[in-house]
Amino acid sequence: ACAILFLCGMGLFQFLSSVASLVMGSGIATLEVKDTASLKQVLFAGDPWFIYCINNDTRNYKLPDVLSDSARQLKRRLGVRVGTLDCWEQTESGRSVAQRFKLNLKPPLSFVAANGNKPRVLNLAGISDADALEKRIKPALELQIYRIDTLKKWSSLCTSRRACVVVGHKNNAQRDTALNVLRPLQESNRGVRMVTLDTSFWQLKLGPEVMATRAAKEGRGADVLCLAREESGSAGNTTHAGRFLQSPDSSSASAFLKACAQQVDLVKLPVAPKIKARPTKPKKVSAPPPPRPRPKEKPKEVPKAKASKVDYVGSREKLENEEEALFESVDQQEAEGEESSEEESEESEESESPDDEVEL
Repeated sequence: ACAILFLCGMGLFQFLSSVASLVMGSGIATLEVKDTASLKQVLFAGDPWFIYCINNDTRNYKLPDVLSDSARQLKRRLGVRVGTLDCWEQTESGRSVAQRFKLNLKPPLSFVAANGNKPRVLNLAGISDADALEKRIKPALELQIYRIDTLKKWSSLCTSRRACVVVGHKNNAQRDTALNVLRPLQESNRGVRMVTLDTSFWQLKLGPEVMATRAAKEGRGADVLCLAREESGSAGNTTHAGRFLQSPDSSSASAFLKACAQQVDLVKLPVAPKIKARPTKPKKVSAPPPPRPRPKEKPKEVPKAKASKVDYVGSREKLENEEEALFESVDQQEAEGEESSEEESEESEESESPDDEVEL
């Protein structure tokens, strides 16, 4: 009995859900390609949309269950609206949405459009419930504030956008003060791209009309500038307009961002604004003082080499020639001297006879 009541309760719940869906609708909008204003609002205004593409062949097909079941949850949790669009039908410009953004030229095709960015393709294959779809959509909704540090980024991130707010600063304190006011307003102004520009390095030239909207500041704060790009004429010629934020408070900044997104009360520029690096000032180089003359060094006295005492050794031949003689000749004088001495000795011997001796 309990099982029967449970099944009856489940059946009643499903029935009531079906009735509610019929009364309240599925939450999925049908977008028309011919309604150019509404189509531009969906694709470029910045509000998040999940678009499921259809064509003449698939127009009457049943939508994927995950899409029908998730539409209301996506709107409630993420603020994402769901819609169907013939992405291959020609728009007012003569191109289809798929051609405009270089997407697949045949089904299946679905994408997320948010923050005024190029649509991000999101395939529903493998997504079974609303939570999984929500998880896949979230990365496309992230808001960022970009830093301009190259010429290419200036064009791709700012001047090519429909609305761009530039925070010009000369130091990080000025930048952070301005961003503390602007960042909380991003969620409600998704179509306005915010960038920072270091004006101590980059130079941005604007017309005198736009510069006239710059408020005279008592202190030294950042400059907040709106730059808008609008298309005019059938040929798609573009013009730019701009205006400075007058007061850096939250209320003034909120009104300023809305006017920038709607391109209201802006001053037109004759040409697209461009930036360039400021010329570097040559450093003043002072000539170094002349070097002091070094004192003359006294020449070092070289000690004289002492003559070493070396015994002279002759050659063997010389020594043999200079060898003493075994016999020497006696001089005549020496011989005469010797003879006289012998005679004297003989005479003395004769005088010393025993008779002459005196006894004591």
